[in-house]
Amino acid sequence: MVMLEDLFVNICIVTALLFVYMKLRWGSREKTEYPWISHLIDGICGGILGFLLMEFSIRVTDETLADLRYIPILLMLLFVGKVPAIISALFIISSRFLFGVNLSSYAAVIMIASLVIGYLVIEKILKNENNILLKGMYMVLYSNIVVTIFLDYVLNDIRIFTPLVAIYWIISTAGGFTSIFLVNYLRRSEYLFRKYENESTIDFLTGLRNVRNFDSIWGYSKELAEKKKKSLSLLMLDIDHFKRINDTYGHGNGDFVLMEISRIMEEAVERKGSVFRKGGEEFAIILPTYSKLQAIEIAERIRSRVEMHQFRIDENTKLLVTISIGIASFPETTELIDNMVEIADKALYRAKANGINQIYY
Repeated sequence: MVMLEDLFVNICIVTALLFVYMKLRWGSREKTEYPWISHLIDGICGGILGFLLMEFSIRVTDETLADLRYIPILLMLLFVGKVPAIISALFIISSRFLFGVNLSSYAAVIMIASLVIGYLVIEKILKNENNILLKGMYMVLYSNIVVTIFLDYVLNDIRIFTPLVAIYWIISTAGGFTSIFLVNYLRRSEYLFRKYENESTIDFLTGLRNVRNFDSIWGYSKELAEKKKKSLSLLMLDIDHFKRINDTYGHGNGDFVLMEISRIMEEAVERKGSVFRKGGEEFAIILPTYSKLQAIEIAERIRSRVEMHQFRIDENTKLLVTISIGIASFPETTELIDNMVEIADKALYRAKANGINQIYY
């Protein structure tokens, strides 16, 4: 009964720490110029989990420990990569000697090495298998076999070996499958959450950032400009007579115009600023550190490219489309940065009132 309780504690440790790891680490994993840093962090996290499992293991004899230390290595290989898995294994091997240097500890080194080699072989054999749970099942079963052989080698008492192996197979199988399922579930949940979060800030038609994203980035841009006393420019853009395009050529062709103009704006701005669709045919561009003169240059580049662009809706029909642009710049246009959106809107209105297809500032 004590063995069962101790192994159950191992499962609880695994599930609890996996949940914490996934929430704190997985969501923040970024592509970096130095990927080895991520590998090292993940590998150490797996090693720490393995150490804690040994800390709460069953002490079968004075020298022998039984636990689920193989699970972190298995999970690293399945969900993160080979390098973090090997780092975790090395960490666990080193940690084992903290619990005593004896025959069992040296046998444990051979056991971990055998597990890692076996996992890599299984991974290679099943490299075309997309079902990660199936891969995990084979690895867990392989782990149980290796641990059984290890226990048979270090234990000489059949009265201890038989019930221990029976209990270990039950708990190890349940713990291994539960861990794999949990990580897979959390990973899919994290992916879907980030996918929906991203979609909630992206305009579905044009692929530009939407008004929700505008509010967030505009607030940050204002704060940065005020704090560092840097220039900041805002462009408000509107497609001239867009309703006429929709009414004459249909909403499908109107959507085509929106997408083409979005592409033109992104190409003109490049990475100098952020382009947003605020709604309908109205757009906005935030240009951090850009002075009024620089903003005018960007605005003119966009206006002229749109004017010259051939919006071909079929073989015989090409639309001529123009846009109007209003500009507000800090500190040239206004020293009150909070008024920039209103000033840019008014400038856009004046551009429309003055005859469209022009820039007003």
